[in-house]
Amino acid sequence: MEIPEGALEVLDVFIREFTGKRDVVIGISGGIDSTLVSFLVKRNIDKNKIHLYYISFGKKSTDIERVTDFLGMDYEEINLDPALNAFEKYEGDRMVLGNVKARLRMVFLYMKANKYGGLVAGTSNKSELLTGYFTKFGDGGSDFQPIGDLYKTQVYALAKKLDFPEWLISKKPSAELWEGQTDEEELGITYAKLDRILECIEYLKTPEECEVEGCSHKDIERIYSLVRDNAHKRVNFYIPKIGYRSVGTDWLE
Repeated sequence: MEIPEGALEVLDVFIREFTGKRDVVIGISGGIDSTLVSFLVKRNIDKNKIHLYYISFGKKSTDIERVTDFLGMDYEEINLDPALNAFEKYEGDRMVLGNVKARLRMVFLYMKANKYGGLVAGTSNKSELLTGYFTKFGDGGSDFQPIGDLYKTQVYALAKKLDFPEWLISKKPSAELWEGQTDEEELGITYAKLDRILECIEYLKTPEECEVEGCSHKDIERIYSLVRDNAHKRVNFYIPKIGYRSVGTDWLE
């Protein structure tokens, strides 16, 4: 999917205006999303105000060195395996522990942001945010999401425009929540097809009006349901309305 004209300029202005003179903390994984966020932030603020952390749980990504070399930035590696072990005593389910990992990363990043008086930059894209393919109060926990209005296929398109290395663009996307996990396998659909369906939803088409090559009506219905069922992840909290103006309903910041 192509990126809208002027999108890069919008991102540049947004990052400069939102961050001001504050430091920015980023959790970098070695994947395309966090690399693009780091690249965009570096374009717009003082490099010395950016703090990159690679948070592992005992196993290091083979690509983190190549990514940071490409960015021309330093990073600090943090092993939170001891913290995860404390939770494993109480829960052994792979999915549950995967969410614990994401939340532990968030806690660490906010600890550092607190230290620097800075902001945490999220690395979720629009495809993930709409389908709920992120951990609530985990990787979804951030102060701003620079690529949150770019579908995954648009992330790739922007990366190509910015001359990202081909090995990074062609790398299989993974949240690295467990060994061998990949986004598309877990979602049950390729990002190319997913984004076309999400575009139908964005433009208010019904499932019956949405036609995507290679997708059955059942596939399309499933994604529509996925977006609807995960709406709670895109809201910080729900509040019953009692007063004249309620936070999150009438009191929109």
